[in-house]
Amino acid sequence: MKAHSIHLMKIQMLLAIALFALQGLNAQTDSITDIDGNVYKTIVIGSQWWMAENLKVSKYNNGDDIPHLTDATEWAETEEGAYCYYGNRSSFADTYGNLYNWYTTQDERGVCPSGWHIATDEDWITMEKYLGMSDSEAERMTAWRGTDEGGKLKDESFGGTNSSGFTALATGYRDPEGIFKAMGTDNDYWTSTPYDNAGNTEGVLHGLLNTQSSVVRNFHVPGYGFCIRCVRDAAVQVENKIEQPESEIYPNPAKENIIVRNAEGKDLTIRNISGQTVLSEAVTSYDHLVDMSRLSRGTYLVSLSRQQKIQTTRVIVL
Repeated sequence: MKAHSIHLMKIQMLLAIALFALQGLNAQTDSITDIDGNVYKTIVIGSQWWMAENLKVSKYNNGDDIPHLTDATEWAETEEGAYCYYGNRSSFADTYGNLYNWYTTQDERGVCPSGWHIATDEDWITMEKYLGMSDSEAERMTAWRGTDEGGKLKDESFGGTNSSGFTALATGYRDPEGIFKAMGTDNDYWTSTPYDNAGNTEGVLHGLLNTQSSVVRNFHVPGYGFCIRCVRDAAVQVENKIEQPESEIYPNPAKENIIVRNAEGKDLTIRNISGQTVLSEAVTSYDHLVDMSRLSRGTYLVSLSRQQKIQTTRVIVL
């Protein structure tokens, strides 16, 4: 009876690990550097690569300074790109990033590192749907949408689980009059997508609140100061569909070995759920045997890559 109970507990633990991974946990895969030399963590969420930190660059990509406006009147009157720190405290930038008005997102000089762009409304919707939001909910405007997708994006300090790795913090914002508000309770992200509001061009945003587990989609006048996240242009496609994959990986769950079929010539990389590479080798045969006996029990991301294309499968090791 005791042995049966222990075995049941092990099964329950493994199922919990697998469910946690499938609900949005993604490995940190890389980092990027902006023109100021700021280094940002990046993560894979579905088929997209996202910055896992808020943008804090002070220059456009051609080297021109983005105006740094501390005065409330100047902030309210400007009609060009500008940034500030919450409360005009430069010490906040390292943790929370900068606040930018929407004009910044429209400047052709660009603010994201090379090969990346400011997230569009479509980018956000793609991510939210990957995290579980329905099509009908995702398309709603001026509304809180979905169920727990916001919780998956928010850091634990912001009332979330951060199971996506996005690590949204409660940065607060600056209103069009230049007043700082809602530090500790609110975070809004500009997209680069415009919205025609009765003939006036405004910017689409996606926002989070400490008391909400869903995500708001709205549009506001360009004078608000919100956070920005960048997305990789030619995102490496992480295939999460298991039906008819290009290459097969079995058995899954696995014990001592897995077989990788129809992947000859590809590079194989195995990462744990913390994003650390634990095994890397070339696939040299049609039925390639991979020794998994050195790995601890848990969930791993097994990636097969060739040039720009990646197929990733979650494999449970018993």
